[in-house]
Amino acid sequence: MKYKTMKQSPFFNFFNSHREVTFHDLQKTGIEDTDYIRWNEFLLPLDYGDSEAEYWAIRRECGLFDVSPIRKIAIKGKSAGYLLDHVLTRSVSNSPAMRGIYVAYCNEDGSMKDDSILYKYAEDDYLLMPSDIDHSEHLRSFFDQLDINNDEVHIAECTDSLSGVAFQGPLSAFVLSSMGFETIEELAPFEVRDYEVSQSVFRVARMGFTADLGYEVWFDPADTSLLQELIKQTRKATDLTIPGYGLTALEACRLEGAFIVAGWDFATEVDPEPGFNRSPFEVGLGWLVNLDGEKFFGKKALLAEQKDGQKFTLRQFKTDSRSQIPDRTVVYSLIDGQKRSIGLVNCSAWSWGENQTIGNLSIHTEYIECASAWIIIDEHQTPIEIVRGSFVNFTHRNKTPAVLLAK
Repeated sequence: MKYKTMKQSPFFNFFNSHREVTFHDLQKTGIEDTDYIRWNEFLLPLDYGDSEAEYWAIRRECGLFDVSPIRKIAIKGKSAGYLLDHVLTRSVSNSPAMRGIYVAYCNEDGSMKDDSILYKYAEDDYLLMPSDIDHSEHLRSFFDQLDINNDEVHIAECTDSLSGVAFQGPLSAFVLSSMGFETIEELAPFEVRDYEVSQSVFRVARMGFTADLGYEVWFDPADTSLLQELIKQTRKATDLTIPGYGLTALEACRLEGAFIVAGWDFATEVDPEPGFNRSPFEVGLGWLVNLDGEKFFGKKALLAEQKDGQKFTLRQFKTDSRSQIPDRTVVYSLIDGQKRSIGLVNCSAWSWGENQTIGNLSIHTEYIECASAWIIIDEHQTPIEIVRGSFVNFTHRNKTPAVLLAK
């Protein structure tokens, strides 16, 4: 059997509890989008042994996610902030240093090109982290327009030069503190700080994608074994499992937080889909758009959309059905006594916490007041409840200092 080789992420073996299923086995005999997904040419499994146990570790204690495969683009130089201010939908040059910033950027027609985390380390030092698209050439394409020369901004794709692990859950600060990250509880949301642990430097950001308390720890790949050893020692000392988690648990958590994902909640150049282009307003990211600020790419189209109104609005849904719901399933409702198509399912997942299937919807804006609707699954009409916003709201998520909750 021929198959395309994928990369193995640094923590795959460390997290894998399918001891009888190696990385090679999964790549050779597993089914893409059933057993794993291809993430920036790395293999990301749906789970490392037990999706439900991984989910509850995040929600009750602490789970670990290997974020090493995420695309990384270094943007450095005296005009780096100036460039980004004209590419992104809001200015970042005026943000404080050592911060993580959630950003969006558009195509000329105002549709989403991507969303990303942008780390600002200094006035001339940024790191853009889109999920899997290399936007280096897109960024360089603005040089002439903005009168930037190659000496003023240096752009380099650097995915493999930095490894990372996300620590997520109510005990994540406790776990990191137990590993030697002293005063980690003082780190504020979105703040970035360097920590020296066991004579190595780790860069930590209080961020995550689970709608819970969380941190992302970034480090030189040469320190992978050290971090693994610290995790093993902490597991033993605290009697916590601290497992790795895969895509299934991550999907449940991020949808509980009503977060979006490029390619699943809107089309991208890597995942093109006719009719599924969405503007920032249409995916709930209007708060990232400053139409009174710099002249950024796509601003003219977004100004027109603000005037004329958006076609779609992001909403969430829940249903008791555990049946798998295909993406882009049509949503129906009764409008003036008649059956109408009111939108589409973007993506969905089973939530163990909600004990329901939940997901994101693209609803035609004229129908956003609908609260009840239905979808067709296997030729059966399945009722759904349309809601707005996240399903969870943990007070410990943004509390500073973070509570060091011992077990």
